[in-house]
Amino acid sequence: MSRRRPSGSITISMLTWIIAVALLVLLWGRLWNRSLELAGGILIGLGVAWVVYKFLSPYLTGMEQIPVWLPPLPIAIIATLLFIKGALVWIRGNEALPKPEPDKHGH
Repeated sequence: MSRRRPSGSITISMLTWIIAVALLVLLWGRLWNRSLELAGGILIGLGVAWVVYKFLSPYLTGMEQIPVWLPPLPIAIIATLLFIKGALVWIRGNEALPKPEPDKHGH
C-alpha cells in the first residue's frame, strides 16, 4: 500500500513557492531600476547555476556515483581564480600604487 500526502500540504507548499518566487521577482525588479549591472549579474548567475544543476543532478539524486574529482572542485576553482587575480595584480601593480610625492625641502 502506498502512502499519499494529503492534498492540503501540497497546496500549502505550492502557495509558499509561488509567494517566494513573486517576492524574488519583485526584489529583482527593484534592483533592475537601481543597479542594472547587479541585476544583469544575477541573471547570468542564475543561468550558470541552472547549467551546473543540470550537470550535477544525476549525482545529487543518487543516479550516478560521485566521481573522485567532484568534491574538491570548488576549492580548485577558488584557488585558480585567486591565482589569476594575484597574477593580474602583480602585473598591474606599479599602476595601482600611489605616486610618491616630491620632496618639499628641495633635497
